[in-house]
Amino acid sequence: MSNQYHATVAAIRTAYGHRLRASDYRNLMNMHSVAEIVSYLKETDGYRGLLADLEPAYTHRGHLEMLLKRNLFTQCLRFCSLEHLQNTPFFRFFIYDYEIRELVKKIQLMPSGPQAYISAMDAWLGPYLGFSQEKLARAETPGEIIAALAGTPYAAVMKKHLSKFGSEHNYTALEIALRACYLERVLQEAEQTVQGTDLAALRKLIGEQVDLINLINAYRLKRVFHADQETLRNMMLPIQGRLSQRVCEELYVVPDISAFIAVLKNTRYGRMINWNSSETSESVQLEHAFQSLRWQTARSALHFSSHAAVSLYAVHVLYLIEVNNLITIIEGIRYGKSVSYLQSLLITKE
Repeated sequence: MSNQYHATVAAIRTAYGHRLRASDYRNLMNMHSVAEIVSYLKETDGYRGLLADLEPAYTHRGHLEMLLKRNLFTQCLRFCSLEHLQNTPFFRFFIYDYEIRELVKKIQLMPSGPQAYISAMDAWLGPYLGFSQEKLARAETPGEIIAALAGTPYAAVMKKHLSKFGSEHNYTALEIALRACYLERVLQEAEQTVQGTDLAALRKLIGEQVDLINLINAYRLKRVFHADQETLRNMMLPIQGRLSQRVCEELYVVPDISAFIAVLKNTRYGRMINWNSSETSESVQLEHAFQSLRWQTARSALHFSSHAAVSLYAVHVLYLIEVNNLITIIEGIRYGKSVSYLQSLLITKE
């Protein structure tokens, strides 16, 4: 891809300039209701248009969260439409992500029959998906699900795993296989679309996100379930990130969480964490540190790259973190959590 999509990059940077700041989060955490949150967000540059027609006093928490999640998708669509990138390889990566989410949802609800998925599906996604959402919704058997996905990369994954479907282990293996299929597709299309230093920057960004997702999952499994090396290998995304296979194996074979952290400290990500801070004194805070690194690596990519593919992938990660921050605040206020507790969960930077 030549560096010709200046309008897309400029639009992404302008939109990201309207992101919520640490001061906004402090103000939001001191709200007492969804109505107050809606009223506040309606005055911000980033959410004024999205929430313009909402009446704060009558806005349900679930509806607000749905709007925030859908806005993440439609914002990426708007960026792509500026220079007609929506049908260019790689630039549909965020649509692939939602395809995987719908497939995982379908499999989760499969034992309850088609009606369960029909009630839970995001119907607004239908026109953008690479398969018929209606056929998927009506499918009642593994064979019908596979038929609904004919012509997509997901059909082969489903055919391999659905024949053994029924146990929790098989469900987990299926979800990991779908996620791996997504990442392989994104990386393959990146090579078709981006070249040279731009491709290297994009691979670096994707690899860092894969590493950090795997580190979060490995840490949870080791701390909570004392998972052994074989379990960890099977539960990780099978995509090579920035960490070498040797380092990954060292993390998998350690006998306990203390040894895991000792190895982690000597990795490129461990060296980015402030281990003298109270931020890492508890398990929740260490996960917070991992999520902060996801923010940091995406923000760095957005700042240093002037290419649309890198910029779009990075801003998608950053917006996802912002939406999760807002949902954390909404749910925290719902359950009466303290400001200090909410602050410990948010990923915020000045």
